[in-house]
Formats: sequence, C-alpha cells, structure tokens
Amino acid sequence: MEWIFISLAVGIVALVALVALVGNRHDGESVRGSFDFDRYKQNELSKRGLFDKTKWR
Repeated sequence: MEWIFISLAVGIVALVALVALVGNRHDGESVRGSFDFDRYKQNELSKRGLFDKTKWR
C-alpha cells in the first residue's frame, strides 16, 4: 500500500521539476547579432509581389 504513496510522491516531484524546467526557458530573448529589418521587409514584400509605400522618397 505504501508503494502507491511513494509513486504518487515521486510523480508529483517529477511534475514540479518538469514545470520548473519548462518555465525557466528564455524564449523572449532578443536575437544575438545584428538584424537588418529593412532587408527582411523588402525580401518579404518582394516574395508577395507587393510595393512598399512606407519608404521615404
């Protein structure tokens, strides 16, 4: 009978550890290095055949 309580306790500890590890990830960090947004935007617009009307003339 006590093996049920032991396995339940081990399961709860494993679940808490899993939640702590998943919650500790840093998905919202910025990307390292430089990023050329204008080039990315131009590539995406040209893929779709659109004209960028936001550029300064």
